[in-house]
Amino acid sequence: MQNACPPSRNESEQWQAAVQATTRLLQICSFPEFFNAAAQTLAGLLNADGAALIVTDGPARLRYRLFYGLDHVDQMPIVKFSFPDDQGTVGQVLTTGQFLFTPDYPGSASAMPEFVSAGLRANLVLPLPGPSGFVGAIAIAWLREDPLALTPARLAIAELFAAMIGSALYREGLERQLHNHSLTDPLTELPNRRMLALRLAEAQEQACRNQTLMALAVLDLDGFKTINDRFGHSAGDQFLRLTADAIRGVIRENDAASVLGLIVEAVAKHGRNGPHGQTVTASLGATIYPLDLAGPEALLKNADQAMYIAKRAGGNQFHVRASTPAGDPAKRPSSRLMPQNF
Repeated sequence: MQNACPPSRNESEQWQAAVQATTRLLQICSFPEFFNAAAQTLAGLLNADGAALIVTDGPARLRYRLFYGLDHVDQMPIVKFSFPDDQGTVGQVLTTGQFLFTPDYPGSASAMPEFVSAGLRANLVLPLPGPSGFVGAIAIAWLREDPLALTPARLAIAELFAAMIGSALYREGLERQLHNHSLTDPLTELPNRRMLALRLAEAQEQACRNQTLMALAVLDLDGFKTINDRFGHSAGDQFLRLTADAIRGVIRENDAASVLGLIVEAVAKHGRNGPHGQTVTASLGATIYPLDLAGPEALLKNADQAMYIAKRAGGNQFHVRASTPAGDPAKRPSSRLMPQNF
């Protein structure tokens, strides 16, 4: 239900407060901090109890991402609440692209039981505009008091804040994409060398702190050059993407050393179906920290050398470089071949 009423006497004061708040908001760089400040200001201007940011949550679902003034819905933290994208007043707004003011939420056909139980009396939902569609929605909520009349001035103020929040949310998405692109390979979406350096340093610190072992592995595709040379880089790129997916399928957090063999096996299985009958396998080399007590670059070099040992042995296998702990002068680093043919 949408409603518009005659202007009130304090509208000029509300506009002045909105403009002053806008100046302060534009100085906030962190989006969560920006939203909290914007939601608090908007709720105050409309005499509301809170406001929430709703974004997409996978295929055909929406979720509450950020909120001000409303912590729980039906005893569940609102930040974890998700629902189908065709339900509720938010679903209706994102479907139609129009704001929706519901002064009697419990009596609305779009009311969701969880919010009725939470005591929601009324809400105003506005879509958040982006360059190529809506990037989400903001829901302003009244829980303890009846809402003020939605005058054209108050609606304009709400739409101004919705536009600012939508723009900030879109910029946050762009910044996240740029950050991800700086740390991942654009073709396979696997971590690039920069992310490897960051993760490797973190993994070494964690291994020392927790007194655990950490394996660093380097993999090379046997026969991949033939695909590039004979069938072109497009076929090679497609094969790399599929190979990356095959490797992701066998890697899990906290896997033991057996994952090395699983990676080689996964590549071999996938490589049997190379372009035009070409077969691709994997040569994988690894080193174990802190048995191989070296810095990040030296560890990477040692793993690379282990990979070449596996490759010279015929490929389609892995080789682990075994080094004795530093401080034992009677022993020197040694290597052992661990063939794993599939």
